[in-house]
Amino acid sequence: MSNPQSRRPIRALERPPGTEYDEETFLYFLTMERARAGRSSQRLRLLLVTLEPAPGKPGPILPASAAKLFKALKLLLRDTDIMGWYRQDLVAGAILCARADTPEEETSSLIEERVREGLLERLPSSISRNLRVRITQQGPRRLVKG
Repeated sequence: MSNPQSRRPIRALERPPGTEYDEETFLYFLTMERARAGRSSQRLRLLLVTLEPAPGKPGPILPASAAKLFKALKLLLRDTDIMGWYRQDLVAGAILCARADTPEEETSSLIEERVREGLLERLPSSISRNLRVRITQQGPRRLVKG
């Protein structure tokens, strides 16, 4: 006789609705996606969002603000993009897989602008006025012979 619970798939990395990946899990996914992009000679984009009450000085993102921020990001990004904490409670992140046939710099600046404008429209001004959105390009890693 088989156990009905033994047939259920394990969902270790699935997160409950309304929560985001913590820093450790997000960085794990980032490592995996970097490796995948490297194998396919594609670039990876990393979208980073911070609250900066003073220029260049990120402040903590409180849980209520974080919930609103991630909810807005879900509306602005693709379902396949991975979102979570790049730096726990300080920097929200999203891993955006790039297609090989798109110009990297042009596309990144357009995505950055679209996300920034979308967040400004969807978030309260108390949050949006201090937002900083940027995209970094994660290129394929090459082995250097020494």
